[in-house]
Amino acid sequence: MPRKKMNVRNAHQQKKPMEKKSAKAVDRLLGMKDIVPSEYRYFSAIRNKAASLAELYSFNAIKTPVIENSDLYRKSMRHNNDKELYSVDCEKGENSILRPELTQGILRAYIENNFVELPQPVRLYSIGPVFRREKLQSGRYRESTQFNLEVIGEDKPMAEALLIAAAYNFLLDLQANFQIQINSIGKADCRKDYSTKLNSFYKERGRRSKLCNNCKKDLGKNMMALLDCKEEGCQQVLSEAPQIADFLSEESREHFAKVLEYLDELNIPYNFNPYLVRGLSYYNDTVFEIWPVNEDGAANNKQALAGGGRYDNLVESLGGRPTPSVGIAFGLERVVAKVKEKFELPDFKQEVVFLAQLGDQAKIKSLILFEELRRAGYNVRQSFSTDSLKNQMEEAARLRSKVSLILGKKEVMDETIMLRDMESGVQETVAFKKIKDRLEKKVNRKEGVIYG
Repeated sequence: MPRKKMNVRNAHQQKKPMEKKSAKAVDRLLGMKDIVPSEYRYFSAIRNKAASLAELYSFNAIKTPVIENSDLYRKSMRHNNDKELYSVDCEKGENSILRPELTQGILRAYIENNFVELPQPVRLYSIGPVFRREKLQSGRYRESTQFNLEVIGEDKPMAEALLIAAAYNFLLDLQANFQIQINSIGKADCRKDYSTKLNSFYKERGRRSKLCNNCKKDLGKNMMALLDCKEEGCQQVLSEAPQIADFLSEESREHFAKVLEYLDELNIPYNFNPYLVRGLSYYNDTVFEIWPVNEDGAANNKQALAGGGRYDNLVESLGGRPTPSVGIAFGLERVVAKVKEKFELPDFKQEVVFLAQLGDQAKIKSLILFEELRRAGYNVRQSFSTDSLKNQMEEAARLRSKVSLILGKKEVMDETIMLRDMESGVQETVAFKKIKDRLEKKVNRKEGVIYG
């Protein structure tokens, strides 16, 4: 049988080696960010500094799950927030999401672990990832890292002042240029009357047409959300809107005035912003944000470095007892981008100086001294959340402090401070303005000033 001739073209194709197709590269998801090694060392350093600062201010670390029940957040997040949440497939019947912020998980842990039985207030801090399917824009990521400080079980305005002071000194140490924005939104009754007035304002001729589509939808439903909108047209209309300060109750006015008074005494600069409300629905009374300041000196309200406020009703709304509280959250990616390569981490291996106080005025003066000593390189510790001198001295002993500085009402009046040698128990009264000179002879410290 004659052989069948092979087509020359086919023969050539059969002899040609097979070419491998390159697999298509899988890109990262929109809104996500890689922290590459060249940047990670800055991120890690600032994260460690945040944890160190939290512990110096007597906050205890807590870690909560990344996945939580969606009901924990749907009751307390912003209006129509479901589109921002990342759902997770878990056990049948469980409505699970990736947490969009840390506060609610911390409060759930506070309730579930019966922290209410601990001495109040309870101070907790946490650092971890959060997830929000937000509108994509520069400097905003759908996965980001939050650093939270929460003071749970404290209704005094000193709590807000302490948190703002901690935030101020944290960013000051990192040599960031920033501006503190602060306002009071009062309580629910105040906001009800204000929302009615605000609704009338926006419905006046020509104003509604300038609003973005989201704000038009919120008209008559969620009036406070209009104040938080960053769209240019909405901001222009807002500049003429009535201010909530005119609707505050006497109680809210007094509380806010006391917060500002404490900040003034601490020499912390701030900008009263009558339209600042924050984007979350659970806040009452004091709210605040920290905005980065650009090279031209203008504050950027679209990429806040941190934000927080008082949330006296949130614990109860999540199933706990009525518990007044206040907190602040930093976006670490934004902080890193703002301050990268401009800081050093302090070394706290020196002998411990413990700062004890009795009374509000002593606490204010102690907080100022605390920052001065910390910046001078001393390993200074305190327990500002504790009023009992006995408990504070027990904490000083636990930390194996070299010396303790004790400031009470009498010392404030006399402009002195008590210095106690913790090993011998010997006490001496020192003029307040000479305490640094006295410590120089008693305690080892890091040479030079840590941050100017």
